[in-house]
Amino acid sequence: MIILMDVGALSNSWRFERAKPTYCIPLSCQRLNDALSQASHEVELPHNSWQTNNQ
Repeated sequence: MIILMDVGALSNSWRFERAKPTYCIPLSCQRLNDALSQASHEVELPHNSWQTNNQ
């Protein structure tokens, strides 16, 4: 099943970039909203952390 969500303006697309909490990580709708709200320009996740099981 595919669920489409409006996650804001294109100017906020940095929240989906490498080293951010939502990059390549399958999340439920609630966890996606939580991760997006916690994303920060100044904070990056460790290199390749998206390859771990974060579900």
